Amino acid sequence: MSYTINHYNGTNLATVADGTVDTSTDLTLIGKNYAGYGQAQNDNFVWLLENFANTTQPPNPLNGQIWYDSSNKKLKFYDGLRFRTAGSSEASSTQPTGLSVGDFWFDTTGGQLNVWNGTGFTLIGPQEVTGAGTTQMVSSNVLDASGSHHAIIQGVAGGNTVFIISSDTFTLNASNPISGFDLVHQGITLVNTINADAGVTDNSYRFWGTASNSDKLGGHSASEFVLGTNATFNTLVNFGDPGFTVGLPTHKLSISNVSSTFNNNLVTPTIANTYNDTIIFQTISGSVQTPLILKGADVIPGVSGASNLGTSGLQWNNIYAGYVYSTAAQADSLKVGGSWQTASVASVASTVVARDSSANISANLFQGTATAAQYADLAEKYLADAEYEVGTVVMVGGDKEVTACASLNRALGVVSENPAYMMNKDLVGGTYIALKGRVPVKVWGTCNKGDPMVAFKNGTASVSATDDPDWTVFAIALEDCDDEGITLVECVIL
Repeated sequence: MSYTINHYNGTNLATVADGTVDTSTDLTLIGKNYAGYGQAQNDNFVWLLENFANTTQPPNPLNGQIWYDSSNKKLKFYDGLRFRTAGSSEASSTQPTGLSVGDFWFDTTGGQLNVWNGTGFTLIGPQEVTGAGTTQMVSSNVLDASGSHHAIIQGVAGGNTVFIISSDTFTLNASNPISGFDLVHQGITLVNTINADAGVTDNSYRFWGTASNSDKLGGHSASEFVLGTNATFNTLVNFGDPGFTVGLPTHKLSISNVSSTFNNNLVTPTIANTYNDTIIFQTISGSVQTPLILKGADVIPGVSGASNLGTSGLQWNNIYAGYVYSTAAQADSLKVGGSWQTASVASVASTVVARDSSANISANLFQGTATAAQYADLAEKYLADAEYEVGTVVMVGGDKEVTACASLNRALGVVSENPAYMMNKDLVGGTYIALKGRVPVKVWGTCNKGDPMVAFKNGTASVSATDDPDWTVFAIALEDCDDEGITLVECVIL
């Protein structure tokens, strides 16, 4: 009956028939009743004893099989794919002897692993300075904020990571923190460079020595600094309030922000000549022009009569001066008795009288002598009991002061059309009544030039009868009228 040979884990390895041997492994598996089995069995014991010692590996290894590589003097094991060297080291406080190249020795006193190189021991690590903790270069695989892996080298001194070398830039994942590091840059990043973009650490860690070039200085890129020659600024440049000066060896021009009594002791942008009393402003328009010079307390042009202050398209808003020696094409106001007054065509108090579009002037009261008047009558305002037409003859009476006249009553005057002289002008609601002068009068019936006029009915006048009292005649006709009805006739009021 055949033998069934199993692995240690219970799985089948081989089936050996009676009277045969199986050589599918590096040992000879002997079947029942095999003649000469003693030779094969003893060979197996020897091979196991010497772990298949040979310069070449066993041809039919099983997973976990041990082989002594006599060429390299290494004990190896089969992992299912290949033979791997079995790790081992000498552990002692003193250096061991009789070692082969590649043998390890763990120094129990220093806590360090060493390897024999044939003539001496090479320290594997960790490196250590007595009393200062671990000091070594450590290769690590860390995660970034998104969970991706990054290979880095940590420079460790006294147990603390001082710098990191990286082939790319990333932010460390919180699951694998390194004290003093957050953003790791491509290249070398010093510890505590929290704001790595600024390139400045927040303590005394620095690169010491001479560098042939630098991207940043004090956290600022090289493009932000001013060159001694050919200085070019591509962005806004900022100086502190003390500003800057121009001139060697004596400073002549100063630009700064200083407290100024002119501005209530507030910090004020100031351009100052610290050398003498003159600042010159120049431009180039075909040739050098000097439109402005500050001389002592004066502002003067570089050439008399050559520069303008403003243009027709760009004008100054207001100009204040104690006195102006010049010719002005226009003025908004005129100084009268110590006060500035503007012009007006209306009757407005404290204004300069100006003609309107019809060349007329207006005023509430004229103080002076008039040699002529446009209109011909002298009129005064009275309160009338009704609104009467021009030329209506009125007398004293009615509900108010005057009313339309009736026959043989004494007439006060006639409603004026254009009074030449207006008396009692401030009477509210009054009507101008012509008391003297030449005005049109409502006349009932015909008349001849020179006829005396008396009051008639309904606010009209008519030619006086010979028996009318002299006191009823109030006007003389200045023209003939043949109309039998009511007509406006030019008359003179007596």
